Amino acid sequence: METPMKSEDYIKSRVEDQLRYYERAANRNKNIHLRMQTAIIVFGLLVPVVANLQADYLGGADLKTMAITVLALALACLTGLANFRKYGDLWLAFRTTEELLKKELFLFRTQSGPYKDNATAFSQFVQAIEATISVEHERFRSLIESSRRPTTGPSPSGEKA
Repeated sequence: METPMKSEDYIKSRVEDQLRYYERAANRNKNIHLRMQTAIIVFGLLVPVVANLQADYLGGADLKTMAITVLALALACLTGLANFRKYGDLWLAFRTTEELLKKELFLFRTQSGPYKDNATAFSQFVQAIEATISVEHERFRSLIESSRRPTTGPSPSGEKA
């Protein structure tokens, strides 16, 4: 018969590992989200500025048209990617999960809240951690699946989505 895992072993191998993962994932998505949104704002502002510049200032009408086209395409591409990949939503989801895991860990380590004077504190702690991770996995899957579904256009029954 296997011996049950000790609380510190579980914390090190599962909880701290998950905390590192969620922190990295949140930071990565935050950085991408902020960069993309900044670029979207800048390109969105540049399109009308370039459109209103004199053609000879930019080296001719062809170059002006090309600059507007490139900026508009970049703007559309970044906006589409931001909406499809949902970096902002992922950032918030990962950060929320990270904070929930930290809260449970601190409650358990200080024997506070539901863990105070509780003979089954470790078991309840594991269940709370695993439930939090499970909910986050479901939220992540749901978020990714929603980005794959078309938001407009006819549905299989012919109705608008």
